[in-house]
Amino acid sequence: MTNNSNILHFKEMNDLYKHIDVPVQTTNPNLHIYRFSDFTENSIKSIQPHTKDFYQVSFIRRFGNSTLNINQQTVNEVNSVLYFISPNHIYSWVRDQQIDGYILNFKQDYLSLKPEAFQRQFLFFGLDKLNAIPIDKNGNERVDAIFEEFYSEYHQPRSSFSEEILKHYLQVVLYKCLDLYQKREKTINELPNDQGLFVKYQNLINNHYLSKRSIKEYAALLNVTPNHLSETIKRTTGKNALHYINQRLLLEAKNLLKFGNDDIKQIAYTLNFASPSHFGKFFKKYILKTPATYRKEQQSEK
Repeated sequence: MTNNSNILHFKEMNDLYKHIDVPVQTTNPNLHIYRFSDFTENSIKSIQPHTKDFYQVSFIRRFGNSTLNINQQTVNEVNSVLYFISPNHIYSWVRDQQIDGYILNFKQDYLSLKPEAFQRQFLFFGLDKLNAIPIDKNGNERVDAIFEEFYSEYHQPRSSFSEEILKHYLQVVLYKCLDLYQKREKTINELPNDQGLFVKYQNLINNHYLSKRSIKEYAALLNVTPNHLSETIKRTTGKNALHYINQRLLLEAKNLLKFGNDDIKQIAYTLNFASPSHFGKFFKKYILKTPATYRKEQQSEK
């Protein structure tokens, strides 16, 4: 595990498991699947923004009060969702003990596809794509069965063909996700242009909120002018475009203050503020409380 620019970074799966204090380990550095039920009372309840050198596909069939910050709309209060994390994502979460489902971690070179072909094929790992797909009741049973079969096969004693079988299951998961992703994309593409741009803007904010704070930067990523982006967001939502960048930062700040153990100075630098005082002024402007007061009030309610 390394920590560059205040962002935790995990090179190996077992490094992450040790950090979050979940009692699982893998002897295969390229592939592992486990369940949310493997977390214990001693496992951490939240993790600050971090990156990792492997991909993650998770199927959550019950959320509880968990929050997964992988896009601006925030994934919570839903049942059954697939979400996708790549090595390029900055990811954080708050975990409720009632969460249920599977976590699948793998390295890209475990498959025979070259990196360019992998990224071109499995678009749902892209920073500007939909990284979370709600699953309806009909799809839920099939996805659940696929993950359960994969989990059972992974934890069987190894045989001569185990690696080939596991690679097959990984491909089944990825292509099933691709099928669901394409259906979801079709729905998004059928939205009016303004709403579609708003959804893409939300996705980009989630994946760049620590490094990009201006409308100009997001407009460049979306290949539109800053004025067009600002006017579209205002017309679609009634709020200015900067509001959504600030709200994403505030969401992360509140989670770190409420659930994390870092001091306020460290949180300020984790969120890429120039100084703790800049962070304090930003936070108080929108929450009407200092970070210290907010933390004290929230932790007293636990």
